[in-house]
Amino acid sequence: GLNINENCGALHPVNLAAEVKRLRADVGFAFDGDADRLVVVDEKGEVANGDSLLGVLALYLKEQGKLQSSVVATIMSNGALKEFLNKHGIELDTCNVGDKYVLEKLKANGGNFGGEQSGHIIFSDYAKTGDGLIAALQFSALMLSKKKSASSISGQVKPYPQLLTN
Repeated sequence: GLNINENCGALHPVNLAAEVKRLRADVGFAFDGDADRLVVVDEKGEVANGDSLLGVLALYLKEQGKLQSSVVATIMSNGALKEFLNKHGIELDTCNVGDKYVLEKLKANGGNFGGEQSGHIIFSDYAKTGDGLIAALQFSALMLSKKKSASSISGQVKPYPQLLTN
């Protein structure tokens, strides 16, 4: 195919959102073409961005005693992420945009978790790059362990209005 990712996947989750609602599914996961990026769609058809996922997954790791250091996110991250992490006693370090910079900062800090607003999420205990499948499994484990809906979990981090410019 010319463009196998056209109008689907992590960059276009609208079709998945409609299917999640139609099927009354608990959650939907969208990945990009190489599956290094994750977008979560909750049971209401709402899309959770990477900042929401970073926040709730960081808290989950902390509660399990598995968060080794500060969380690393890029300078594009929404202020709501920092506020959420601070509220839960988790430090946030920022870096330039790009998952390679996230990984560099994780290595420098001795950390094991970070990512980008775009849905690149790195669990460096399992992989040295963003891995959407690992992130989806971690989000599923979080839902199961808390016995909560996707919307109640991802809704804990409510992004502020944000304008990103070059």
